[in-house]
Amino acid sequence: MRLLRALVTATVATAVVFSSNAAHAGGPANPPTAAEPTPPPKIPAAVRNSVADGRVATFWVRLAKRADLGTVAGKQTRAGRATEVIRIRKEAADSSQKQVIAILRAAHADFTSFWISNTVRVTGDGALLERLAALPEVAKIEADVPVVIPEPIVAPRAQATVDGVEWNVDKIGADQVWSEFSDRGQGIVVANIDTGVQWDHPALLGQYRGNSGGSVNHNYAWFNPAGGCPTAAPCDTNGHGTHTMGTMAGDDGGTNKIGVAPGVKWIAAKGCEGETCSAATLLAAGQWMLAPTDLAGQNPRPDLAPDVVNNSWGSPGYSEWYADVLSSWVQAGIFPAFGIGNDGPDCGTAGYPGGLIQAYSSAAFDVNDVIAPFSSRGDGASYIKPDIAAPGVNVRSSVPGGYASHSGTSMASPHTAATVALIWAAVPSLRGNVDATREILDFSAVPKPDTSCASAGTVNEVWGHGKLDAYAAVARARSGVIAPGTELPVVMGYNRTLPGTDGHWGFYSVDDDPATYWEVPASVNSVSINYAFDGGRRTTDKVVVQLPAGEPARTLTMSVQAAYLGTVDNNVTVSPAQTYSFNPATGNKVTITFPPVHGCCLSLSFPNGPWTPTIKIAEVQAFSAAGKNAALGRPVQGTAQPGYGTANTVDGNTATYWESANNAFPQSLTVDLGAICQIYQVEMALPPSWGARTQMLSIEGSTDGVTYRPIVGSRAYAFTPASGNAVAASFNMAAVRYVRLVFTANTAWPAGQLSELRVLAS
Repeated sequence: MRLLRALVTATVATAVVFSSNAAHAGGPANPPTAAEPTPPPKIPAAVRNSVADGRVATFWVRLAKRADLGTVAGKQTRAGRATEVIRIRKEAADSSQKQVIAILRAAHADFTSFWISNTVRVTGDGALLERLAALPEVAKIEADVPVVIPEPIVAPRAQATVDGVEWNVDKIGADQVWSEFSDRGQGIVVANIDTGVQWDHPALLGQYRGNSGGSVNHNYAWFNPAGGCPTAAPCDTNGHGTHTMGTMAGDDGGTNKIGVAPGVKWIAAKGCEGETCSAATLLAAGQWMLAPTDLAGQNPRPDLAPDVVNNSWGSPGYSEWYADVLSSWVQAGIFPAFGIGNDGPDCGTAGYPGGLIQAYSSAAFDVNDVIAPFSSRGDGASYIKPDIAAPGVNVRSSVPGGYASHSGTSMASPHTAATVALIWAAVPSLRGNVDATREILDFSAVPKPDTSCASAGTVNEVWGHGKLDAYAAVARARSGVIAPGTELPVVMGYNRTLPGTDGHWGFYSVDDDPATYWEVPASVNSVSINYAFDGGRRTTDKVVVQLPAGEPARTLTMSVQAAYLGTVDNNVTVSPAQTYSFNPATGNKVTITFPPVHGCCLSLSFPNGPWTPTIKIAEVQAFSAAGKNAALGRPVQGTAQPGYGTANTVDGNTATYWESANNAFPQSLTVDLGAICQIYQVEMALPPSWGARTQMLSIEGSTDGVTYRPIVGSRAYAFTPASGNAVAASFNMAAVRYVRLVFTANTAWPAGQLSELRVLAS
């Protein structure tokens, strides 16, 4: 189900999630092939009853205008993307809320306007309610219902492991990440929206961004719309927030190694008054995360936004009220981590917003790898929740004044949030790429098959993709290598005018659910559907197209196009139009193969319509290819130890290897590709049986063998058995004939070492 999840993350930002006729991705809001549904009443009965008999109540006014975030992706920096999200959201709110605010001011009503979700919180009577609901720009009225902080289950302390590392930190391999990769999350900023944090707790003081060592400044590090603190400094009125922050960042420098990523900096927003969190404070906190402000709420700084936000709060029952916040965070490159809830063991008990497709939610397991009975389960709907499972039983962490062991999915989610910090610290190019990071977490998780809640197989509604493995996740991120034949997560690409029928839009063809499908209307004569690889450009040589299981045998004519850039005029046909036969007896699937191609996107084109019966596509899958290795068998130059020559790096055999002159860094290895090639990735390997080591090197390219220009600057590459001792460096297309690797360090031997060098060319 990871494919649908990634799709909606990418597209939901342009949809009004509360609107009764919100546009579907890949299709028009009001398709000509479907009858207009009867809209629900704008005012729910509960709100109408709350203002009956002249009473005054608080309610929410949701505006219909949508914020189109399509220009955000074009911004080159995280701060630039956050700034663009804020600009677009504010413009949409300012233009659509004018009449509502004018009425409220004239009525001297108490109200608060929010731009992140285009809503206004209002306190007023029935007459005011009716007048606001009558406005055409108002989509609906919603009740003001607080969110309850899940009550942590106080538990006896579990036994800590050696040197004070808690069982839960050791269980996910975080301490192994520290020791092998020298990665403790440094350079990454985590945040929580919770009950507050004891900022001067011994395990948290050194990591607080407001603490510069010699002085303390809470501006841009603390936001308190909920109140309840005796001073302007951070406080925790419940203890919950200090505990979750400790699991992310805690370390007192002594025996209390309670945090997964103790090298991060942290900031916090107090979104909860105590045991409950009002919708207003949670929305205000969500806005603040995009651009933290000073203590007066002024002078916002998008450049100081956190990388990851942990949210260990939620309520049972489906609700989309926080979806705009999550979409804004994702567009701005902020990872949204949530607990799935503590209402298990029944199926269909997922809490929200953690149950939303944009959120990345965690279930809880114990020291014996048993899922916690309280951990909420999904319901087998159109996508899998939870996403992953993390330690959440008897988790020892900081609380105001000391330490305590608690249980709950509130305790599980911070493990996942902090693992993201470790990944982004290890591979800065992934920082802000939420979709690619979700993929890394999903694929590196330890599978835990479970069929107790509707779904079968390794991905299920109890464990999600399995147990969180921080070490495997960081190793996977550092390697960058995708094995040939691996299914590549695919999402919808550029499809602004893609036709579909009601309830059968284009995105259903990549939702990992063969029971749903995209249907082309009977009136259409030809159609193309575009898909993008989730997580960046990929190399592929195979597409599998599947029709619904109930469709009778038929033939379809189609072609496949690929693009390096996500533009229509960049498409190149890789498989010309052919007629393919689908048969229910063989799963209604066809496989289309073509020479390996590297790019961002694939398109399927169907000519010769209209079709009888209509085209129905249940699933489209793409698979990775090895790519063309332009270095195989080519001449290589460089110093070498006797018996370990340079030719070993291009012989296709990982058992042989090259070793440069010893104790003489820098050392270089140069391969002549024979002609100028368009290259996009360099892959390097050591013998699989070797122990872990890190080599520092840069990659340069030349067209003439004389003048070299940098392709990838000097960086550390960690070769680990967990990743097959293979690493990869991807980059934008470079036209070169000669590729030179310059080695400057090796943690295991005083020389450059390599068994295989693969230079992938288009």
